[in-house]
Amino acid sequence: MAHPNSSSDTLISPPSPIHHPTSTSTSRHTKPIPLMESDLELSHLRNNTPIPKLLREASDITWQEALETTKDQVPLTKRRGGHFKLLHQQQFKNSLLASVGYLELANAGDFAANVWNDIPVPTFAAILMGIGGTLALAMIFVAIQDFRLSYRNVKLLREEREHLKRLKQYHCRNVEMSKVLNSRLGVGLREIGTEVVDRIVMDLLMGAGSVLVGVGTLMAIGGANPHVYKASNLLSGYIGNALAAIFGLVNAIWSVYLIRRFHHHDSAVVSVEPSDDIRRRLRVRFRRFQWHAIVNGVNGLVAGAASMVTATHWEGYVVLIPCIISLIMCNYFWRKKLGYDRPILDHISLAKLQLTPLTEDLQYAIAMQKALSEPDHVLPQPVIDTRSLESMLQFIVRNRMLETYVDSLAHDKMTRGLLSEIPPTESATPGHPEYIITYDVLLRLSSSKQNHARVLLDHAVRFLRTDGVRVFTHRERHLLELSGYAVWQDQMAEITTTSTSSMTKDLPKT
Repeated sequence: MAHPNSSSDTLISPPSPIHHPTSTSTSRHTKPIPLMESDLELSHLRNNTPIPKLLREASDITWQEALETTKDQVPLTKRRGGHFKLLHQQQFKNSLLASVGYLELANAGDFAANVWNDIPVPTFAAILMGIGGTLALAMIFVAIQDFRLSYRNVKLLREEREHLKRLKQYHCRNVEMSKVLNSRLGVGLREIGTEVVDRIVMDLLMGAGSVLVGVGTLMAIGGANPHVYKASNLLSGYIGNALAAIFGLVNAIWSVYLIRRFHHHDSAVVSVEPSDDIRRRLRVRFRRFQWHAIVNGVNGLVAGAASMVTATHWEGYVVLIPCIISLIMCNYFWRKKLGYDRPILDHISLAKLQLTPLTEDLQYAIAMQKALSEPDHVLPQPVIDTRSLESMLQFIVRNRMLETYVDSLAHDKMTRGLLSEIPPTESATPGHPEYIITYDVLLRLSSSKQNHARVLLDHAVRFLRTDGVRVFTHRERHLLELSGYAVWQDQMAEITTTSTSSMTKDLPKT
């Protein structure tokens, strides 16, 4: 069973064809109505009493027109063996590979080549060189795969950023709308920076370095040849390890920026946020970012310097070992505590937008985490009826979880066979049929055979109790970062206004 933690995702929750939002508040998102604690929110849930956002399930920016027929649909493709997979990635994904944490290990693959750099090469050293060189070369496949995943994220984020800029230009006279859009642009810039520096740049430099180290280590086996000996020393020594040192420097600069950024956000929310629970969650979120940046930045610098030392002194490996362990732990911490999935804002109507406070979305995400993670808790039927597949699908679509839900259907042995009964559409790739999954398609599938409805209903319940909790946890993480940026943005605006007023008063009267 999944359990919520103190950190979640999406502000953008467009209405489905089944659900149209009602009127929303136009109060400032940075100074909203007083917040209720999570226990109080759940008491509202149990009493079926509407609280902000709970029954409305809108968001800070939402469509005010019917959703186009192309929305709320997920394209699947069928591969060999009857397996389904998503045709296109539609969300920003927390896709960092666990194996990326071992990239630093490639720098230690030349251990035997540097320590037993003798002619003739001892037999046991040649065996160790073969193992170390092969492992170092194999890490290039990890770097390539992580690069591909990160590039998809960056491509989606850049498209979203361009769309947000168009929205900001269109709503330039709407102060509140501009604040929300600026907050999304600010957080989006951090997301792009993290993807580029901590993944793409790392994959390029560390991946290339692992290839050079691996080749140099394998060449050391034939070090009896003077030319091979010299090339091996260069590749497995200074040249191969220099790339890791360069990344360490770049990563340290980016880490300093993140430390300063979240220090400012943390300072801003201390005196502004009215709820102790929300303030605590914000501060935990920002301090996690800071600690990760500190450890990651220091680790990169030390590992880079140690890699250069290993070219001539075996003592460098003593320093490199804790750096490898630290990088693995940082990778785990990011994937489990900091990273998140979230939908991408795109193709929204420029003319018809409306605001709701960020805190309403945050309250809702926290309340739903608690409610869905408690197996004995029954949500009020106006929100979701767990005995009705139609109600559960409506809830999934309203909360922009359809892609995640369909992906879980495709990977579940009990349900992926049902997807084959959906008529395929024309495919651009011969031999790989495509399937468009929508709310209506799933309802028709559930009614096609007697047991389909029960299988899909049982799967939907499991989905909400596990993946659903994770979705709202990721939603909270994103909302916390957006809220912190919005508070800091307002504080900076007030400081600027105060400074301008003081300067105006000090000007001599003419």
